[in-house]
Amino acid sequence: MGEIISIDHLLRAATALQTDTAPWAGTLREQGREKFAALGIPNRWQESWKYSDLSQALAGVPAGTAVSRTLPCLDGAYVAFFENGVLDISRSALPDDYLVPLTDVLADSGSPFAGTIGRINGTEQKNHPILGLNTARMEQGFVLRVPKGETLSPPLHVRVNWTMDGAESLDGRHIRLLVELEEGAEATILETHGGTPGFATVVTELRLAQSAKLTHIRIDQLGGDARQSAVTLGELAGTAQYKGFYLSEGAYFCRHEALFELNGEDANVEIDGAFLVTGNSHCDNTTIITHAAPHTTSRQAFRGVLSGASKSAYQGCVKVRPDAQKTSAYQMSRALLLSKDARIATKPELEIFADDVKCSHGATAGELDGEALFFLRARGIPEEEARAMLVEAFLQEALDTIERPDLREVASGAVRDWLAVHATEVIHAG
Repeated sequence: MGEIISIDHLLRAATALQTDTAPWAGTLREQGREKFAALGIPNRWQESWKYSDLSQALAGVPAGTAVSRTLPCLDGAYVAFFENGVLDISRSALPDDYLVPLTDVLADSGSPFAGTIGRINGTEQKNHPILGLNTARMEQGFVLRVPKGETLSPPLHVRVNWTMDGAESLDGRHIRLLVELEEGAEATILETHGGTPGFATVVTELRLAQSAKLTHIRIDQLGGDARQSAVTLGELAGTAQYKGFYLSEGAYFCRHEALFELNGEDANVEIDGAFLVTGNSHCDNTTIITHAAPHTTSRQAFRGVLSGASKSAYQGCVKVRPDAQKTSAYQMSRALLLSKDARIATKPELEIFADDVKCSHGATAGELDGEALFFLRARGIPEEEARAMLVEAFLQEALDTIERPDLREVASGAVRDWLAVHATEVIHAG
């Protein structure tokens, strides 16, 4: 890719995309275009993007490497397969009773989802450039609705694969997913992203009604040249539960934001994550959990391994509104720096406007435990093997939070694969 992706090009592409859509969809797209035009491509002068300058990433030509990887597969699952940002029905196995392709939704003037897409967690009110761009350019994706009291079984595997053919479009590719779980409904979703998009945005909107439960595993295995910015937005009613696990291997630029609002009593969000970055990769995990009702709980914990000249950022914010008494919230970030050139920026935040809460946060970054390394070496284990064992054990604590054995094995396999591919950087880092 020799040309620069500019805001002018993105805006022209957004303006041109108004065919084959219902009036409500055209209006929504135009609102997104106007918002993106006002905000522009995110850069480090915007506080929430100070560690991850997308404008700079799009202005340059990546010089990373694209390592061939075997992408995860969940046996027996429904599959929504995206090739270069386009839903490929012929390679999918969709739960037809629950899922509708986004192209069909956007063309339906009377769609029941017209008032939901772009509205989750106050999406339309957020001054967020990626949400604006994705809304303006949304064309491919799906809407999944699980009716009251039902369970989506088997799980749904959303496979997003990027190849060199068609992945380098200057106006990018922009995927939109909407998941609605009605009262008491349950679902498990595995979302995997692999390959090398020239530029992609992915927005996933989640609405969980009373007592609904969603398990969501998200794995990024992007190539060294990839540039992707993703946002997961969720809103939870009373006693609803969201349990997420995010695994990212970085890319030339990779950012994922999780923005959740707990609107009903006893709603619960749990997010665990791991990130593994090396070379010149950049990885950003940003979370904002808003407690808007009493007796709500949230927990988030991320673990990262960095080597080479990689960079990573973790920004975790917990907001407690005045009426959200008895809130309990916890966040933690831990990172292993295996190279003197690796860098991580951590920014935990608490914004508390209630007086009867239990909230805490913390962050640590350091090298491998010297005493543990000495302990293993003293028992005859070679240094390279000992270092690899300690790195894997550090990450395993995050992987163990995945309750379903098949999903845990998918994530663990991705970690083992990364460690094997990057063994030299891990065991000889200095």
